[in-house]
Amino acid sequence: MASAEPDALEAALRIAAALEARKVPYALGGALAYGLWAVPRATVDVDVNVFVEGDSLADAFSAMRESGVALDEAQARDAAEREGMFEGWLGPIRVDVFTPSIEFSWEAERTRVRQRIASQEVWVLSAEALAIFKLLFFRTKDIADLERLIAVQGAALDRAYIRSWLVKMMGESDERVARWDALVAEHGDA
Repeated sequence: MASAEPDALEAALRIAAALEARKVPYALGGALAYGLWAVPRATVDVDVNVFVEGDSLADAFSAMRESGVALDEAQARDAAEREGMFEGWLGPIRVDVFTPSIEFSWEAERTRVRQRIASQEVWVLSAEALAIFKLLFFRTKDIADLERLIAVQGAALDRAYIRSWLVKMMGESDERVARWDALVAEHGDA
């Protein structure tokens, strides 16, 4: 008997369909996108980037509600303005929605990729955009993900592009740039 509660993949596909119906530009990120570019891993949440801001956020909020995501619109709008993201819940699944808070967000929209997941075509972050966001978060799990991403993608991963955006945003002397260089040297033999 099927569960009435969606898993993270079902939730993401439902959200993607609602965003597309509302013509809200988006890309799935996090572990779901990562699984397309590297070694899939389990996840209990959904990360989605929406490429709208200001009054256009209303369409994203409507799409979220239509997909079943519970959120407080006033709190979500405030969080988007303050933190560049807001949170909602689709049953037991946390949904983190990232809004354009840095210049690179628009580049992530430009480089997003159309992929088939299950039986549905959806937009996902490119491997390079995913790597850059992981470097910005710079958590231990993100570094582990980057090791596998570099190894799996090999020469297909545009390492110079990733480095150039890091330098542009953080400066040549930032620890993220040094860590990226070390990861590429250690795991990027292709």
